[in-house]
Amino acid sequence: MKNTRSLLYGGIFVIIIVCLGLSTLLSPRAEIKGLRIACNDDAAGLLIKYLANEDSAALEIVNMSYQQLQDCCSSQTELALSAGNFDLAVLCPDGADKLLASGQPYQILGTVVVNATVLVANQDAVPHTVGYMNAREIQKELVWSNLNSSIEMKPMLPAGLPYALERGVVDGIVLDILGALKVGGYRTPLPSEHPTSVLVVHKDLMDSPDLASFIKAYNQAVEEMNSPEILMLELAKNLEIENGGKEVKVWREMGVKFQSIVR
Repeated sequence: MKNTRSLLYGGIFVIIIVCLGLSTLLSPRAEIKGLRIACNDDAAGLLIKYLANEDSAALEIVNMSYQQLQDCCSSQTELALSAGNFDLAVLCPDGADKLLASGQPYQILGTVVVNATVLVANQDAVPHTVGYMNAREIQKELVWSNLNSSIEMKPMLPAGLPYALERGVVDGIVLDILGALKVGGYRTPLPSEHPTSVLVVHKDLMDSPDLASFIKAYNQAVEEMNSPEILMLELAKNLEIENGGKEVKVWREMGVKFQSIVR
């Protein structure tokens, strides 16, 4: 009962934060200039941040800026994209399918990252219950196909997953690798033929010089971020640690890799 009450309070807090951020997400942002890119605070978002940060050399090739969102599958993200607030967006495959099915003028440009979905558990054993991100059906299938189809899967708000694991509400949780590096526990890779994240682009940009320049800068960033040395530096900055060497080792053990865009 105590765990349930604590989880409820945590969920209410997350909902309040999301609601407070809705007006900011949908309103015009003065600092968003050039090509406007939406991403999450995850592995794919780490790449976009490296690519479009204000001190990035890529800005000499194409003018762009980014905004990190709470959840790519949320109604807030769908509203922001339908309102034309972004030119490109990094989405999970479920979110991309939902966006395209809604008739919005976007199309998938390519895969951003693969094998970035990880299971984190308190014990080094197959869990009985696993929390996963709301509306991510692929995550549920990954757990079943890689571990056991009898595992009980519980959809949750992404921000509440670490809290649920800490309180013992579930035995394990599905996280992006960047989130998995921020919490303790046993990490298990969930390899998949599906991409973890894809990049969608507004159809009006498909044949534009700006998009061609973006792809050139993006592919250069992918090559750099796939190198252990640069990845170690970026992980150390993101995780606010002195050295990201151990984290790079986990990253590579999980099979995470950024993907170039081929046109």
